[in-house]
Amino acid sequence: MMEFLELKHLSYDYITKAGKVHALKEASAVFEKGVVYAIVGRSGSGKSTLMSLIAGLDVPKSGEILYYGENLRNLDRDKFRREHIGMVFQSYYLLPQLTAVENVELSLELAGYKGDKRAKAEEMLSLVGIKKEQFKKRSTQFSGGEQQRIAVARAIAADPELILADEPTGNLDNENTMNVIRILVELAHKYDKCVIVITHAAEIAEKADVVLKMDDGVLKSICLNSGRCTRFLFAKYLSSLP
Repeated sequence: MMEFLELKHLSYDYITKAGKVHALKEASAVFEKGVVYAIVGRSGSGKSTLMSLIAGLDVPKSGEILYYGENLRNLDRDKFRREHIGMVFQSYYLLPQLTAVENVELSLELAGYKGDKRAKAEEMLSLVGIKKEQFKKRSTQFSGGEQQRIAVARAIAADPELILADEPTGNLDNENTMNVIRILVELAHKYDKCVIVITHAAEIAEKADVVLKMDDGVLKSICLNSGRCTRFLFAKYLSSLP
């Protein structure tokens, strides 16, 4: 059976004033739909570089990224990102001049959605727990947790198969962190999305199906089981970071 997303021996370098940095070194992994992946590691370990490559924002120095067996180098990466990827960031990046529903509608417009954009946007906002009477409020009128839920609604509106989230709970309190985690897990387990999260949050690692560690550009699994990862295991790993 053809893999949904496969990374094969990815390497990536960039140049700084201090010299060449090997951001990724022969990174390989297989990602499946219906699964939540947490990628952990200290700052500068290569996590964001890896996500940038998966999103098609850059290309590896060597190696391949295969989407249903097709090399990403051979695809229109902008089109691939618009139609197949939903992205969630630590900073919500909502347009402040637009309402909640307009922010989601805009993502549908950019993705070339042919249906009723307003109805679809309202459906997505309801899915992440935004109330109907809030749909026409400007994004700046929402709390941080609500803004992140709107950002998730925007990311999933065009029904992408792959959700990439970069520290999505980094600016949130515990209650809103758990709300966002619940949504991400539900997207994988109920709606069959592949969810890949860069995180330092133990709460996300606990709920992930697979935890991968980035260490100086090397990608390896530290937890892979159906019972989820324990807080103790993840806390022990975090304590080892410099």
